[in-house]
Amino acid sequence: MKKTKERLLNLQNRQGDGACFRLRLLRPGEEAGLIACIEEEYGGTYFKRELYRPEQIRREARSGRIVFLVAERMPQEKEAEAEIAGMLILKQFYPDETMCEVASQIFRKKYRGYGLAMPFFEYGMEILEGGSYSAAYCLPVLFHDTTQRLLYRLGFRATGFVLNVFHMGKITHSYKRDRNKKHSQGIQIKMEEKKNAGMLYLPKEHQDFCREIYGALGAAYRMAEEAESGKETLAENCGMSVTQNEEQCSLTVCLQRVGADLERRMEEIHLRYPLAGMQTANIFLNINDENAVWAYRRLVKSGYFFAGLRPLCAKREYMVLHHRGEVEICFEEYALTGEFRKLIKYIKERMVQNEYFE
Repeated sequence: MKKTKERLLNLQNRQGDGACFRLRLLRPGEEAGLIACIEEEYGGTYFKRELYRPEQIRREARSGRIVFLVAERMPQEKEAEAEIAGMLILKQFYPDETMCEVASQIFRKKYRGYGLAMPFFEYGMEILEGGSYSAAYCLPVLFHDTTQRLLYRLGFRATGFVLNVFHMGKITHSYKRDRNKKHSQGIQIKMEEKKNAGMLYLPKEHQDFCREIYGALGAAYRMAEEAESGKETLAENCGMSVTQNEEQCSLTVCLQRVGADLERRMEEIHLRYPLAGMQTANIFLNINDENAVWAYRRLVKSGYFFAGLRPLCAKREYMVLHHRGEVEICFEEYALTGEFRKLIKYIKERMVQNEYFE
């Protein structure tokens, strides 16, 4: 990943007070300043639990898996030392996935209002684009739309949602609380080195929608005309990974290869993690697999619904499906930009159709 020079910014807040900030890499020994940013916004409830542990931050930084960036408030005449005003991380996922995530932009409250967010994202993207990644990837929260708006200006496009990820009874934040008992993330993508998504096997009712998504990204693709038929024979077993976040009551299944045992495997998973109370589930379905539509039809019959795409992030392209279990989704409460509102309208309408015909 490219090592970018430090950057100095002279900014003013809404009251006209000026401040100088330096954007740079986190240095060893500064972990407490980064943790202070998290604790001021989320207390001890931030879902990335590893970021509360200085030794884990140092380990991740040394490994190169995460690049930790800080916005440092430079000292004024009467101040003895500088202070970390904000943080941003760039996270890579090699060898399983090939994108780089732009994540965890958090500012200390007294430094909000200076207009730091956009130049900080620009700084992070300059570093990211000096590396070798298939795509830039972000999962913005939906209780505010700042990240959505700013990353759109940097070329990111909305492609879908990972719904009902955060148990709001276990997370605190300083933004407006709404009626959602679980909160969701958007998916924003900017195409980098992966410019061709290959052959896509998609349900006929979603093909036009998915053409719009790939068109907005600027990526090439082919749409399989016989996607509904699949192969004459299925592989005996699915290739999948299963992750349960116990604290957030959130299940994630990555279905890399569709197999004949799909329904049995999903029954076993839901026996282990029943979709009751606050438990919800998201599935990432490989749509380069010839049997993706066969799998999609069976997952929809069991209560899952289409929630968009996660494109260009790996060798495989993925559709997102969600099962809300017993959790009500208050879509109208989300803080969304125009392109995300368009996506949620499409997804909500089809979710209602799925439940009506269930």
